[in-house]
Amino acid sequence: MDRLSRLSSDGGLHQTRVITELNRWLDPNSIIVSASGSLPSDLERIWKPTAQDTYHLEYGFSCMGYEVPGAMGAKLANPEQEVYAFVGDGTYLMGHTELYTSIQEGVKINILLFDNHGYQCIHNLQRAHGVDSFGNEFRFRQDQNKQLSGAYAPIDFVKNAESYGAVAYKVNTLDELKEAISKAKEEKVSTLIHISVLPGTMTEGYESFWNVGVPEVSDSHSIQESFAEVEKNRKKVKFF
Repeated sequence: MDRLSRLSSDGGLHQTRVITELNRWLDPNSIIVSASGSLPSDLERIWKPTAQDTYHLEYGFSCMGYEVPGAMGAKLANPEQEVYAFVGDGTYLMGHTELYTSIQEGVKINILLFDNHGYQCIHNLQRAHGVDSFGNEFRFRQDQNKQLSGAYAPIDFVKNAESYGAVAYKVNTLDELKEAISKAKEEKVSTLIHISVLPGTMTEGYESFWNVGVPEVSDSHSIQESFAEVEKNRKKVKFF
């Protein structure tokens, strides 16, 4: 916990550092909502709730797109509490239209959008199982190799949120994030805080493993190694 709360880089914000700071800055009675991707993994490891019924995660089915409508449901059930949806940029693109619904219905929610340029949780899983990077980052297609391996494609999430009638902020530093959190608390309509975080700065390891399918037969040496590792870990699994 101490190590993750101190991580910093000249290149940008670490996702785990942002989460630990938010844990200090958000009101303890606020409700947080998240689902799928790297954020639930991080939150279950490093988030410290101190009030009952303030930690709401959909995890069993990894329902991408649940976060924004889920936050609206939590707000309807608890209108006196601030509700924050922790969501990645990839998942936000699957369910952002419910932000408009919150505006339409006058139900204020707050979206904390962690922008790491794609589906970085699955990107990590993909590469960890011997597969080259493919299709999980929001990059431009290159003319030379025809692959999606060019520069990151910029998405203006602030303009998207503002087009629905929400109040939105773009932050690149912890100081800017703290200020945006303070301002968002005072708003009467839904808010979105666009947080730029470095890809690959989520938690990983800690003796956990994902029991996913890896080809038993492959010409790829990296996939052969991955299959052997998965088989070794499967033997450690305890069934209940």
